[in-house]
Amino acid sequence: MKRRYLAAAALCLLLAGCDLLPAEEAFRTAPLIREYQMEEFTQAACTRGDMHLMRSISCVYVPVRSESLKFPVSGLSYDAFYVKPGDTVTEGQLLAQLDLSDIEQRIESCGREIERITVRLEHLEQNRRLALTRAAVERGGEDGAALREAQDGVNETYDARRQELEDALDIARLRLADYERQLGQRQLRAPMDGTVTYVRRVNKGDVSALNERIVTVADSTLSLFRAETDLWDHFTPGQLVTVTSSKVDYEAVVTDEAELGLPIQNKEPGKKAYVYFVLTEPTFDLEDNDHGTFTIELDSRENVLRVPSSAVSTINGETVVYYQNDEGMKAYKNVTVGLEANNLIEVLSGLQEGELVIVK
Repeated sequence: MKRRYLAAAALCLLLAGCDLLPAEEAFRTAPLIREYQMEEFTQAACTRGDMHLMRSISCVYVPVRSESLKFPVSGLSYDAFYVKPGDTVTEGQLLAQLDLSDIEQRIESCGREIERITVRLEHLEQNRRLALTRAAVERGGEDGAALREAQDGVNETYDARRQELEDALDIARLRLADYERQLGQRQLRAPMDGTVTYVRRVNKGDVSALNERIVTVADSTLSLFRAETDLWDHFTPGQLVTVTSSKVDYEAVVTDEAELGLPIQNKEPGKKAYVYFVLTEPTFDLEDNDHGTFTIELDSRENVLRVPSSAVSTINGETVVYYQNDEGMKAYKNVTVGLEANNLIEVLSGLQEGELVIVK
């Protein structure tokens, strides 16, 4: 009996594998219906306000006249500094000097020697005249030839003495000139009336180095900045600007070359040219080639419609903005735009105040 049951079961499995028995019907599932979600965009409103197109321009400080003074000798100890930055000086004023040793005493000694030789020459000529007079008296009864011979003898003697004194005078003057040259190499004097803008800091034991800058004197009557820019036509003489250098603001006025005594430039549109800005108050805080910046307004609009620049696009040569329509879909419309400044762009037509546009 058991074998019959097993055979029947095997037969059923075989028939099922051959699709001769009906398969159990599977449950059908309903399709998923997704809820529509409106696409989200970043939007900004079309607003009304003012616009200013600004440009930052670099410039450099240029004293009309500035001189850096240096010692032309090296290896000598510093003796004294008589000025500090900000001091006002006059032409020829002593500013600093190296060790003078006994140069001044030598100069004084040479001066006295020159005076002595000069006095001796004067006395020599006085004695010559006396000797000639004496010879004339002594030879008064003799013929003219004897007198001339006597006078020639006197002149020859005194000429020889004079030559010796003149040679000694020349040597003393050469020696004095050499000592004065050495003194000049060891002293720095102001080359003009002006203001000291730099003085080298000296530590104990420091010695001079050849052509090292020691003191700088600038003309304090006029200080200016110079800019090289292709926007030169945006400046007019008398225009005020504020120049910032090292976080300090300086008021300056635009000044033309003629007023400064400089050659007139040949300025061409679109090409760079120099523009000069004279400080309204001379300063002692700036040095030659210190950098500065200032901003100028190139254009402006008042009470205009504007949107972020990132909201405006170009499609096939047309200027458009995108917006979200009533169905929540992205759409676009044509606009006419004007000035662009500070990440905003002026809208001349195509939008109303308060309308929302999509920004990128």
